[in-house]
Amino acid sequence: MNRTPAPISAGPAPQGAPAWPVADAAAWAGARHGSWARPLWSVLALLTSVAAAIDLEPMPVCSEAAPCGADWVGMVQSGLAVGLLYWFARLPELALVAAPVLAVIVAWEELPDSGWASRSANLAVIAALGFGWAAAWARLAARRRQQVLVGQAGAATVGHGWVKSTGAAPGRGRRGLVPIAVGAVLCAVAAGAVVLGLRGVGEDERQAARAARTEAVVLGRTDMTLKVRTHDGRRLAVDALFPEDYRLESTVVVLEDGPWRRLAAEPYDAFDRQLTALAAGLPGLSLLATGLLARRRP
Repeated sequence: MNRTPAPISAGPAPQGAPAWPVADAAAWAGARHGSWARPLWSVLALLTSVAAAIDLEPMPVCSEAAPCGADWVGMVQSGLAVGLLYWFARLPELALVAAPVLAVIVAWEELPDSGWASRSANLAVIAALGFGWAAAWARLAARRRQQVLVGQAGAATVGHGWVKSTGAAPGRGRRGLVPIAVGAVLCAVAAGAVVLGLRGVGEDERQAARAARTEAVVLGRTDMTLKVRTHDGRRLAVDALFPEDYRLESTVVVLEDGPWRRLAAEPYDAFDRQLTALAAGLPGLSLLATGLLARRRP
């Protein structure tokens, strides 16, 4: 595609084209947001603070008192953080809702019982979310001011250029319907993945309630299993998501129900379902918001 600027004709303006005085154009340009509200700064602030918070977060150790199960709040937290990197840049309307929600989750889940380094990093995340929220608000306010000025001048903007207004604005028609439809399908896929994940957690909990508890000594570890010896002398290989958390010669509790067997410290992990929910839900939510905003525009 040729991106070479085309010169403006020196001839008279086409008949019916609205006047756009220099003073009106200057007022429109002066109504734009400040440079501090550029999306780049919001994205960089959130990205660096979240990276620091992840790096400084203490790694939990799986135990029977604090099992390493499915983390649904963490899934929402991760999804909002990833989504906001895009929404700050392209969907400030959605960022105005998502940023406060994520800030509340971080304050509620991450700040209590954390070390000073992790707490400082999470406070930086909250500050970055506040900055991004203010920048999104400033851009939307500037957009509204410019739209008012455009309406007063009798001009219409398309993309990044100016065109004449030759008649009444077209109706909404089918505008925005395609992203709404695709977004709804993706959100339905995400909801289905969450339902399947919750069902897997429930089935695991019911089976664990029926299972017999067996104490065993850790004899060895591989990448995904523990080799243990039970109190009655049996040698078993038990799946483990975090085998490095279990020291050799330490004692673990194994739950057994016929052929079904797992560590008491590691309930069913719905990571694959959660990943599917995020992979479908984030673009689905973005497409839904894009379509609904397109339907609202005059």
